[in-house]
Amino acid sequence: MPTPDRSEPANLLTADDFSALVDAGDGTVVQLARRGLDLTRISAVFISHHHMDHTGGLPAVIGLRWMNNMPGQLTIYGPPGTREIVDGIIATMGPQSRVGFGLGLGQKSTPPSDSVRVVEMRSGDQVSSGNVKITAVENSHYDESVSGKADRAISLSYRFQLGSRSITYSGDTGPSAAFEKLATGTDLLVSEVIDLDPILASIRKTRPDMPEAVFQSMSKHLSTHHITPVDLGSLAAKANVSRLVLTHFAIPPAPLTNSEARLREGISRSYSGPVDLAIDLQSFDVACK
Repeated sequence: MPTPDRSEPANLLTADDFSALVDAGDGTVVQLARRGLDLTRISAVFISHHHMDHTGGLPAVIGLRWMNNMPGQLTIYGPPGTREIVDGIIATMGPQSRVGFGLGLGQKSTPPSDSVRVVEMRSGDQVSSGNVKITAVENSHYDESVSGKADRAISLSYRFQLGSRSITYSGDTGPSAAFEKLATGTDLLVSEVIDLDPILASIRKTRPDMPEAVFQSMSKHLSTHHITPVDLGSLAAKANVSRLVLTHFAIPPAPLTNSEARLREGISRSYSGPVDLAIDLQSFDVACK
């Protein structure tokens, strides 16, 4: 959930003329404006998975680009199901497309569907845009017990290779051998992290009405489908990550400073490299060359 000082997950990757969003939680367009950027700069969006906190800002990104007749087609990459989400967003734009700007029935406008294209990705898929090579792998954010189902949901982590430099993005994930391999030798690992015991205690306290079965299911999800500081530090150390940046915090509804010491201590048990707890609108440079 957003807080007064933190928006939902959305990251901006820029390299030369390439600018892409990596996830697009609610508030993405506002955050871009706060950085002095408009949507004409954005040519691609990479969605890690289909939870609302990672996709809630997508309608504004798509809709405002189309409404303002911005040049170029937006390409949205994501796991299977992304096309269905985008088609749904396009469908909601139908009434505005028919009304236009109220200039009469003869008015012509570009169909919203022409302003965007979708590329669905699976584990191991690679795409390129300019000098940037992007690799996707499936991580462990969803239950593997349904792995035999052809239509099951998958969650992706991405590696962006920019010349000799790389940035790896976790999305949401628990411990994952595929994600660890993807992150091997990366210059910058941008990751989620969970402060598990305090967040479970917070749920118990604030939701006494929650049925026990629901709480146990949520507890399993949070403990296996998200990554703890100890597990993240171990992964970063084994993958020989140069720098770790935490951006998506599963913590109780309290200031980040309340969790910072626990997060750093858990990570430092295995990982001795630099660790940043990112704040909104902060930028990091991997000195691409």
